[in-house]
Amino acid sequence: MVSVSVYKDIQRCKQFGKEKSAAARELGLARGTVRKFWNMKEREYDAYRRRALTRRHRFDVYREEVITIVELNAADGETVHGSSVYDVLEERHGVLPGSERTLRNYIRSLQETGAIDTSRRTPVRRPQAESAPGDQMQVDFGEQRIDGGKKAYIYAAVLAASRARYVAVQDHPFRTVEVIRHTLDAFRYFGGRPKTLVIDQDRLMTVSENGGEIRHTAEFEHFIREQDIRVWLCRKADPESKGKVENLVKFVKTSFFSARRFTSVDEIHAPLEAWLMRRANGKIHQATSRIPAVVLEREELPALRVVKESIYDQRPAEQGDTRKVDEKGMISYLGNQYSVPAEYVESTVAVRSDRLHLRIHDVDTGAEIAVHRLSERKGSTFVLEQHRQPRGYGAEEAYAALAAGSEDEMWTGYLEENRVRHGRYWREQTGRLRRFLDTDPDRHILAEAVSFCREAGSVGAGDLKYAYEHLWESHDGNLPPLLEHARPIVAARSDESPRVAKRRLRYYSSIVSLVAGGVV
Repeated sequence: MVSVSVYKDIQRCKQFGKEKSAAARELGLARGTVRKFWNMKEREYDAYRRRALTRRHRFDVYREEVITIVELNAADGETVHGSSVYDVLEERHGVLPGSERTLRNYIRSLQETGAIDTSRRTPVRRPQAESAPGDQMQVDFGEQRIDGGKKAYIYAAVLAASRARYVAVQDHPFRTVEVIRHTLDAFRYFGGRPKTLVIDQDRLMTVSENGGEIRHTAEFEHFIREQDIRVWLCRKADPESKGKVENLVKFVKTSFFSARRFTSVDEIHAPLEAWLMRRANGKIHQATSRIPAVVLEREELPALRVVKESIYDQRPAEQGDTRKVDEKGMISYLGNQYSVPAEYVESTVAVRSDRLHLRIHDVDTGAEIAVHRLSERKGSTFVLEQHRQPRGYGAEEAYAALAAGSEDEMWTGYLEENRVRHGRYWREQTGRLRRFLDTDPDRHILAEAVSFCREAGSVGAGDLKYAYEHLWESHDGNLPPLLEHARPIVAARSDESPRVAKRRLRYYSSIVSLVAGGVV
């Protein structure tokens, strides 16, 4: 059926004196269609349209189903092709009463008569249930350009229940440690820490998210464990889950920055702090009709938990931070290189400094592992005497030192296989094995883990640690010894295919984790 608009376009071309062939090319119509309606009077067209609308179509039996399929799939502005609709109907009903072309014409007629509405629909955003006091703090980031082409980088946080806000700025993009420090400052500004942090999928805090399985960056993972905080990761393009804080970033830009001029970020701190007290937290909030500062003090503050001491604290007398140890056992701090014990090569350590000393700590245990005198020079290297390796000390000596702690042949054989397989990285491997042994592992469980690793062909230091942890949990938690059951499977696969035997133990431990109900 030719729609009203097409009929009028044909009549317009006729009135302008165009040829029928030219009108057909301009309108993209067949010349026969143009000829049919060229001399048709308006009343004749109305009669034609009534007949077309009342005429029974082959696909009328599927009318409501066709309308539903097209409208649902076109809700986001996507084009729904007749061939796809035809395939869906064929899948549901088998043989259909017409061809794909017949169905396309039918869908076109439904659209032209208004039976199908394919206009873009905006998803309905319903109000979220209010959070309980002390439950959530939402965090987000923004940027604001200031004079001289510079940028101020915005950290924004809001308590979901009271709507109390905290905002900080700095003159360079955020690093993970800086995000952690701003979060600690927000906790102290509010008077305590909440139970949950609501964050975006930001690379500073989250490595990946796959079907609800979230991997955080190492520093952020350590921080949330240290402070005993859950993390709620927002989905992409989902304003419902993080609308409060995104509104805060916009509010900071419109209410604070829009009528002020700054030439440097240092000029922002004092007026921003005053604005937070006077305006952001001191005025009635439009959504709640209450003053955030009052609600915070009376209702939410009692529900917040005390902020724990943190290695990331930054106070006037000291600084907390983490550093990556390089392959030479050195870390960088304020332009200089400082040594750490050899077993921490290629790992992460925590550092804390006062005005005189740099103190280096184990990230997991908090134990102090080295103390250096701070230097005002730049570009210098400082190695403590106890961190120096004796001359001639190499892989053979490192593995011999590990073997000296036990006379077990299985352990000695494991070390030899590790040296052969990972000899290029002997410093990292022996360092990790030394740190693992320093935890005083149970010798019986260790023997089981060593046996499994050798049979699986996965003899890395990390593999041994993972196997030991699974076996320890199966003994300690009365769980089934799943690694023991997996031993013949792994051994059989090793005989069949060398490629399978070379898989890292993480492959098998992930299967064990699933079977054991997620115990890792």
